[in-house]
Amino acid sequence: MFIKTNYGSIPYKELIVSKISNTPKLKIKNYIDIMYDKEIDTKSSNLYLKINKLKKEITLPEVLNKKYGLKEVSYWKAKSSSHKITLPTHLTPKLSYLVGYLYGDGGLKDIRRSYNQTKRFEHKIIVGDEFEIQILGIIKNLFKELFNLDTPVRYERIAKGQKLYYLNPTSKVIYRFLTKLFDHPEGPKKNKLQMPNLIKNSNKPLRLWFFKGVFDADGDVRAMENHTKKHKSPRIKLKMVNKNFIYVVKDLLNSDFNLGFT
Repeated sequence: MFIKTNYGSIPYKELIVSKISNTPKLKIKNYIDIMYDKEIDTKSSNLYLKINKLKKEITLPEVLNKKYGLKEVSYWKAKSSSHKITLPTHLTPKLSYLVGYLYGDGGLKDIRRSYNQTKRFEHKIIVGDEFEIQILGIIKNLFKELFNLDTPVRYERIAKGQKLYYLNPTSKVIYRFLTKLFDHPEGPKKNKLQMPNLIKNSNKPLRLWFFKGVFDADGDVRAMENHTKKHKSPRIKLKMVNKNFIYVVKDLLNSDFNLGFT
């Protein structure tokens, strides 16, 4: 009937897969040019693009010289990878939700630090949750739908007694997409998170889905605070170490939805 979590015991019936809307969506302006990072790409495997009208894959610098647009790209890949990654051309609720969730429970390996230690840029992504239904039923599916990336759920930490189901894909293309378009920090996130401009400047429904992702990762809607012996006050809480980001979230939630967060 109940499952024990870090937030107390939760009825199984409350563990559901969120249904994420397909609308609204906003076109993302051509971002091919900002996907190139000369500092890294001159030292590691090239990024290749398959342009619809060409029979071969061409490197990102060649694409920049020809000024191709997003609609002309059928897939992206790194030279060392077999994954043919598709990248979104529109900001949608599903993309907003995933970015918000990664802001909470996702992380990107510090590739510059890894290069200094091993002379390799390891574009590793990790996202984890104590609920298998969240990782298996939502996040894994979003990676497939948004990026055409099949990534297995990892159970090693469950076997060690830790409550963590996680995904740990390595993808230079997706890593670059998250850092360049959505300002996701490389390495530790403490005091580095900022509201992505693409989300901030979108619209209220898309910001709402971003906030839903953040709250599914680091929020709590079950906490109750005793004011008297007879009455309890329901609380909606968001707990993160990024103080400045908390203030940004608070201000936007208050202005968008008049929630009165403190």
